[in-house]
Amino acid sequence: MIGAILAALFNVSPGHTRAVADGGASYDARLKYMPPRPPTGSCRGFCFFGQQSVITLGEANRLSTKRHQLKKKVEELKALQGRHSSFTTLYIPPTKSLTDVISFVRTELAGTDNIKSKTNRKNVADNLTAILSELTKMKQIPENGVAFFFGIQEEGGSNKTIREIVVPPTPISQFLYICGREFVTDELEEMTKPKSLVVIVLIEGGKLVVGYLRGKHIELVREEDFYIIGKTRAGGQSARRYQRIRDEKMQEFFKHVAKVLAELLLDNIDNVDAIVLGGNTIRAQEFLEKSDLDYRIREKIVDRIIPVSVVDETGLLQAMKEASRILKETEIYAERLAWEKFMESLLRGEKTVTYGEKEVMQALREGRVETVMIVEDSPLLDQLVEEVDNYGTELMVFSSQTESGAQLKSFGGVAARLRW
Repeated sequence: MIGAILAALFNVSPGHTRAVADGGASYDARLKYMPPRPPTGSCRGFCFFGQQSVITLGEANRLSTKRHQLKKKVEELKALQGRHSSFTTLYIPPTKSLTDVISFVRTELAGTDNIKSKTNRKNVADNLTAILSELTKMKQIPENGVAFFFGIQEEGGSNKTIREIVVPPTPISQFLYICGREFVTDELEEMTKPKSLVVIVLIEGGKLVVGYLRGKHIELVREEDFYIIGKTRAGGQSARRYQRIRDEKMQEFFKHVAKVLAELLLDNIDNVDAIVLGGNTIRAQEFLEKSDLDYRIREKIVDRIIPVSVVDETGLLQAMKEASRILKETEIYAERLAWEKFMESLLRGEKTVTYGEKEVMQALREGRVETVMIVEDSPLLDQLVEEVDNYGTELMVFSSQTESGAQLKSFGGVAARLRW
C-alpha cells in the first residue's frame, strides 16, 4: 500500500422591446440593451449561486463547484421544450435599475392583450405576472444580476409550471427579454467556461504546438511541421552554405510561428492571462530573440521557458503541469497544491485524511469533513453537490485531465481532508 502511495505521489436603453408571439410557431425575438446604472446591492433571499470574484487560491474550490452546479442547471433548462411562446426568459444585469425593470415588465404584461392566440396570450401573461411578483419582493438587483426562466409545459394533457430563478456566479452582461418555445441559456453557458486563458506554445526545430489552458483543461489548438533542412557533415564552403540555408529556413519558421500566434491571439489578446513558451529551450529562446513578435503578444510571455522532451500533445500535457507551478493564480495550481497536502498527510499517517466513497461519505455525515476532493466524472459528484452545504464542507472538483486528477482516480476518485 505504501509503495502504491509513494508511486502516486512522486509520479512526478430606454424603450420597449416586444418579444411576444402572435400565434403560430414563429416569434419576434430581439435583444435590448438598457441604460447602465451603478450596482445597487447584493443577492437576497432566493440566491441560487453566490457571487464569484477573480480566481484566487482561496476561491478555487468554490469556483469549480459553482461551475458544475451552473452547468447542471443549464442542461436542465435546455432539456425543457414548450409550445409557441410558452417559455419566457428574462436576464437582468446588475447595472439595471430594479424600478426600470418592474416598469418594463408591467408594460409588457399590458401589451399581452394584443396577442391573438388565446393560449399564447395566457401563457405569456402568466409568466410575466409571476416574474413581476418575484421582482416586487426584491429590494435590489443582486450583485451579479438575476435571470428568470418561467414557462408552461404541456405534459400528458396537463400543464406543468416552470419557475427557475438563477443568480449566476459572474455578472450578467446585458438585459434580455424573450418569449419562445425554449429557454435562452447562451449567457449562462458561457459562464460555465473558465475565463482565465493561458496559452502554451511549444517550439522545436520546425515543429509547433499551441494549446489553450482554461481552468484545469488543456485544448490542442494547432500542431504544425515546418520543413527545415537538416545538419550536414560536409566541411568547408559546403558546410557554410548548408548552415546559411538552415538559418534562413529557421528564420522563416520563426516568422511563421509569430504569424500563427498573431492570428490566434490578437483579436482576443485582452483575455489572455499569460503565454508560456516551451519545448527546446534553445530554439524557444532564439525565437524570442529573433522573431518579429507583436508587442502585445510579447508582453504576455512569462520569463521562464519550460523544457519539454517531445513537441506534441503529450508534451503539451507535460508543459501544463509545469505551467501551473509558474502561474500560481490558476485552478490547476490550487488543485495540485491540495492534492500534495493530502498525500503528505497520508504518508505521515495522519488521521485527518481519508479516501474512498464509503469512508468519505461516512465522515461527511458525521460532520468531520473539511474539504472533499472528487474527480469531475465521478458518479458521486451530483450527490455531493447536494449534500456538502449541509455540513459546511468545501467541494473541490478535480479535472480528469490533470496528473492530480489521475492520481485521485487511483484512490477511488474521492478523498477528503478531515476536521478531526
